[in-house]
Amino acid sequence: MIKKLSLIFGSKSKAQEILLLLQNAKTVVRHGFTDQELPRIERFCKEQDLHLVKSNFKVLFADEGVYSNKGLRIAEDDPRPGMYFVYISKDEQKAWLASYYEMMQNHQDLGLVLGYPKCCVDFFCKNFNSQNTNLELNSMNPYTNLSKREQDLVILSHFPCNAECQESVKLGEKYLQAIYMVDKERARELLTQLRVK
Repeated sequence: MIKKLSLIFGSKSKAQEILLLLQNAKTVVRHGFTDQELPRIERFCKEQDLHLVKSNFKVLFADEGVYSNKGLRIAEDDPRPGMYFVYISKDEQKAWLASYYEMMQNHQDLGLVLGYPKCCVDFFCKNFNSQNTNLELNSMNPYTNLSKREQDLVILSHFPCNAECQESVKLGEKYLQAIYMVDKERARELLTQLRVK
């Protein structure tokens, strides 16, 4: 299932988030997509009766690599190629709220509407800035380990406030269980690869 969805969404991690949405483990997800990727994402959402809201700006990513936490907002009509943020939900209001909070740069309410634990949202708001864009912590816990996200191996989509954050671990367990119900192979791969030996 994840492999099939990754052909549409471009990575296993993005596909996983959509699966969690379809399985009701998440209520809204946020991802970046290029102009070229958007038509197939929009088609999928329409077929699945999901609400999609596209940001009214683009982002030029400043970091090299698959994942970037640092970007420059540019106008939608700027000719430079960038990514749009897309907010997808079964609940139209939640998709619009996520889009609105992002546009207003209200990280607190955006994090909460995306379902991140309050302690982690607070941690992000206090620590994230243009000089400190990677809040990834060293973690021995497979549920909070973000160290392999560039290899498309990650369970959470937020920065945990600490490696043993109970709320994050609970979410990770819930997400892994939802993935396991549909794609046992992916669930095993995540648990095996994210365990620090």
